[in-house]
Amino acid sequence: MSLDNGLLKNLKVLYVEDEEEILEQMTFFLKKRVGQLIVAEDGIKGLKAFKEYRPDIVICDLKMPYMDGLSMAREIRKISYVPIIITTAFSDKEVILKAVDIGIENYIVKPIDVRELTDIMRKTAIKFLRNKGELIALRNRAITKKDKLEIEEKIKNAFGKFVKNKTGKGPQNTKVFIRSNILEIESIGTLTKMERSLLKLDKNKSIIVYNRETLYRDYEADMKEIIKQYLTCDVNLDSIDIDIINDKTLLKFIIAQKFST
Repeated sequence: MSLDNGLLKNLKVLYVEDEEEILEQMTFFLKKRVGQLIVAEDGIKGLKAFKEYRPDIVICDLKMPYMDGLSMAREIRKISYVPIIITTAFSDKEVILKAVDIGIENYIVKPIDVRELTDIMRKTAIKFLRNKGELIALRNRAITKKDKLEIEEKIKNAFGKFVKNKTGKGPQNTKVFIRSNILEIESIGTLTKMERSLLKLDKNKSIIVYNRETLYRDYEADMKEIIKQYLTCDVNLDSIDIDIINDKTLLKFIIAQKFST
């Protein structure tokens, strides 16, 4: 799953459309991308569904029987403010201006370009989650706090296995921190029995540090691939800080701009 889809999976979406074929197609598309999808066939049913389910985003057709999209939007605005995206076959500026006056978040002209709709939903999701204080800045993307914690935990577990596989001893504790364009992996208690024995002589400290740095440099590509599995982007090893006395290692990676899709 991409990070964008991860954002959309946090959303409950109401989709209102009276054309059966379009409703069926878009239901199939949206169900795979959002956390919960509620559908309705006209404005009256859409308003009823809004009151019952209280969705995070509303996507509705402009022209519908019984109650059109703008009328439904007006009624929703009396209840609460949620982002509303209008779909319309019209390019009439006056209609769009009316939609803006009501407080419509955005509009998309039919036939719906699903990539355009996904982009609009992504931007809307970012705004919605940011207002709730649930977003974390990650380079040129944004992820939820929950997703961030899950990614950190997965990298932590994978990195612990990696160290054990390469040295024969896994860390006693590993901490992973992601912030903006920085990823830090802190490992505590990684020294083997042999390394601890060698530390009894001060002259061996620099040798152990050198060997540890060489280990991480030699397997930099492997570590980057491990991280990429969960962060879905490239990273570059920026620095290695080894505190041999306290048996602590801090690896700092720079998160690349380009994300995988």
